[in-house]
Amino acid sequence: MKTQIFFVVAAALLPSVLGDAPKLNQYSSLDDCQNDKSILYHAAPVSGRCYDLDDATAAFFWNTGGMLNPRVYTGKGCNGIEDPLSTNGRCMEKGKYNSYRCS
Repeated sequence: MKTQIFFVVAAALLPSVLGDAPKLNQYSSLDDCQNDKSILYHAAPVSGRCYDLDDATAAFFWNTGGMLNPRVYTGKGCNGIEDPLSTNGRCMEKGKYNSYRCS
């Protein structure tokens, strides 16, 4: 019984421990991203899954939601050159990057 209570309490506290939910929003401009307007696509990233950035995307916002090791890749499908991102999400110009993964 004590074990069940522990898991119920742990599950209830987990969102507050992890912070905000993971987020990957794509925008057609950096200004749109910084002002959170005219969003093109929204995803709630799952750890380990690759997300391709749309060709119409000029900027994106990420929030790791407690996951570690956010990465961007120059190729689609999380291929090509890999660069780390800060665990503190922010708006970023897409530039040469075409996919995103967080683990």
